[in-house]
Amino acid sequence: MRPSETIVWPGGEHEFRLGIGELRAIEQRCDAGCFVVMMRLLSSQAKIDDILSPIRLGLIGSGMAEKDAQRIVDGVLSETASPYTLTVTAAEVLRRFLMWNDEDSPLGEQKAGAATADPR
Repeated sequence: MRPSETIVWPGGEHEFRLGIGELRAIEQRCDAGCFVVMMRLLSSQAKIDDILSPIRLGLIGSGMAEKDAQRIVDGVLSETASPYTLTVTAAEVLRRFLMWNDEDSPLGEQKAGAATADPR
């Protein structure tokens, strides 16, 4: 399980985290896989739920109460930032929990010069 990460966005500085439950909730709410949602955000073809769901569920996934997360997202949307502006935040939240490079991961190709186990 990946830990929460701090993101500075139009709503301030908050912890975000998307676990498997939050990722599945985004897919249900947006009627698309999370990578499809991220691509819609990046290509300016996003729906409102594509924008708001990753942000709200990212706040909830980090431990914020649902009503507090909804209040923050509603407040930012009505007073601070347009949905278009929030697409950057939504895409960044998804990116951090869908695409990461874990240096300690034993899977995948090792870096050049990295020590390998003796196959003997």
